[in-house]
Amino acid sequence: MSGLATALPFLHRHIFHPTDFTQASQTAFIHALKLALVMQTRLSIMHVDPDVAQEHFEDFPRVRPILTQWSLLPNGSSKEAVTSLGIQIKKIRAVGDDPAQAIVHHLEFHPADLLVLGIEQRTGLDRWLHKPVAEPIARGAHLPTLFVPSHVEGFVSARDGTIRLRRILIPVEQAETAQRAIDTATVTAEVLGSMALDMQLVHVGGDPMPPVQLHERPGWNWHQDHCQGNVVDWIIGMGAEYDVDLIVMATEGHHGWTDALRGSTTERVVREARCPVLSVPAG
Repeated sequence: MSGLATALPFLHRHIFHPTDFTQASQTAFIHALKLALVMQTRLSIMHVDPDVAQEHFEDFPRVRPILTQWSLLPNGSSKEAVTSLGIQIKKIRAVGDDPAQAIVHHLEFHPADLLVLGIEQRTGLDRWLHKPVAEPIARGAHLPTLFVPSHVEGFVSARDGTIRLRRILIPVEQAETAQRAIDTATVTAEVLGSMALDMQLVHVGGDPMPPVQLHERPGWNWHQDHCQGNVVDWIIGMGAEYDVDLIVMATEGHHGWTDALRGSTTERVVREARCPVLSVPAG
């Protein structure tokens, strides 16, 4: 795995989770906390307040009750007991009218290796009336980002912290970007301990599927589909048809004014996916 790990520098360093204290953020927080535990790393939780940054952190996601519920800590454990699990938790408050801008600015001075963002999937007029936050953060930070939709449980159970990762969907476009997504999906599945797994590759377009290296593991099955039509529709449709637990995509950001209005392919998938989406910058 050592050769693949270079694609995932966040494996052993710093996970960053912005929160607005809503249910959308809570589901993402559960994933951020579990990833920090599995990877034995640091987790920073940040909230941006438009008025005055309070000194207390009582309204932040509660870490110890969740770890107790997951049978990792006994009742009444101290804050110091959390570090005995191999993780470090840091809570950050900031003042700002634009949460996305404030978070990107913070990351410039306090770099992270993985973002875990909750997202409320709005469509039509509702989307135009509500200013998005998650997408500008991911775009500005240019980091690997796990988007967790608010209306799904995801691959981490909030009840007991167990991981359910059985199927991963990987859109394939160009060879280089596709290989980065495949490597990322492979290492992620290995780190999360997925023993029985279906990896589904999908290539949309008239060109043949580009040559890629598939990483064989006992209990893993690789499948390939070649389709014609709208790439976003195919990704969302196949994600639903195969009941995937995670979509892994390499993204190159925006290209031209059309993407600026509608969003990149990854952003459009994130808005409609029925499971978490792990976006990895191609460059």
